[in-house]
Amino acid sequence: MKRKESLWGRELWTQQEVARHFRVSANTIKNWRRRGLFSYFVAPGSDRVLYYRTEIEHFQKTFTEWRKEEQKGQKHVGGVKPRLSSDNDWRIS
Repeated sequence: MKRKESLWGRELWTQQEVARHFRVSANTIKNWRRRGLFSYFVAPGSDRVLYYRTEIEHFQKTFTEWRKEEQKGQKHVGGVKPRLSSDNDWRIS
């Protein structure tokens, strides 16, 4: 837990640190970045991607609030509740 506290004190996080924080793979963070969900910083002449702590906080707050509302049954993505397809298929329609 002490490691998390020290991360919150830092302005920039590595991709691995963000992935560990959200408990997802580094590729998931890369996909979120490509979708524009995070602002990031790359130093000139470097390939290392760093993420702003404020962006991570904003993403986490937004995502957490959305999940809480969905769990209460108040909101769904696009206003439509997901349902299983009727032909005993595993896909969600």
